[in-house]
Parts: sequence; structure tokens; C-alpha cells
Amino acid sequence: MKYFFPMLCVAAAGGAGYVFEPKITPNLISYSQTKERVIEVVENQGKTDPASALPKVDPAPAPTPAPQPEPPPVVKNDPAPAPAPEPMPTPDPAPTPEPAPTPAPAPVAAGPMGEADIVKAMQDSIKGGAVKEFKFEQVLAWKGGSEEVVDGTTYNTGEAAYKAETIFGVKTMQAKALIKDGKVAKWIWKTSGMEIK
Repeated sequence: MKYFFPMLCVAAAGGAGYVFEPKITPNLISYSQTKERVIEVVENQGKTDPASALPKVDPAPAPTPAPQPEPPPVVKNDPAPAPAPEPMPTPDPAPTPEPAPTPAPAPVAAGPMGEADIVKAMQDSIKGGAVKEFKFEQVLAWKGGSEEVVDGTTYNTGEAAYKAETIFGVKTMQAKALIKDGKVAKWIWKTSGMEIK
């Protein structure tokens, strides 16, 4: 038993040599040929090669071709250029009429206004920043009203309902516009009649 393992190794090495020998042999041969070539080059290092000792000869120059005669120039019979046509006279532009003067806007008559005019006047006032209490985007509804006498002056009235943040939460508030001559004269609270700043 103690010789069994070494004998097994020898048999495995022999089998591997038999299988791998054809693949290894070409590499060994090329290595030995390269070694012989290196030795040969080293031995011949100081000597000149008879083929390289020959003088260098330049190849014979190619013969130059004979010059070709130039062809005679071609003469073209061009007709005389035609004269350029005279430009057509341009007619004078027609005079532009002067624009008619724009008429001055008619003054708004005193008296009751339509609901659309009242709403337009209120919207223009809010967009123009007449009050700081609320903004145009906060308004929920617009409503035109009737004529009303306040402090001895007759006004067209309109109402704007808007959302406002109060100490009790978000509430819908009512503002009243007093309109004179097509423009909002002042804004007041609908319930108290106090002026809104």
C-alpha cells in the first residue's frame, strides 16, 4: 500500500506526457531554433555580409517626355451685348389720407347705470388698487344695485362679495361701491356704512 500512491503518480505523469507531448513539442522546437539563430547572429557580429558590401546603384532616371505643342486658341464670335432695358418709371404713391381725429368720450350721463356698467366700474376700481382690504382675485360675486342717496348725493351702487380671513376663520364679506359719473367714488361696508380704506 505504501508504494501504491507513488506508482499512481508515475502512471499519471506518463499518461499526461503522452497526451500533452504533441502540443508542447512545436514550442520547444521553435525555441531551440530561435536560440541557434541568436548564437549565429552573435558570432557574425563583427563581420560584414557580402550582399551588403556591394555598392549601391541608383536606378536609371526615367526619360522625360517630349513637350506637346499647344493647341491654337479658339476664337468665339460673341455678338455685341444687348443694351439693358430702361427701367419702368414708378408712379408716384397716392397720398395717404390723414386719420380722422378720435372723438372725445362722451361724458357719462347722470342717472341710473346698467348692471354691466356698474360691475365694470367696480372691477376697474379694485384692479386699480382703490382699496387695500381685499384684492380682485378674492371677489366671489359682483352685483349691480340701484340708485341710492348717501349724505345728500345720489350714487349708483354695486356690491362685491369676497372671502376674507378673520379671527373667526374664513368668512364671506360684503362691500358696497358708491359710483358717481361712471367711477367708484368710495367703497363702504354694506352693513355698517363705514368707508373701506
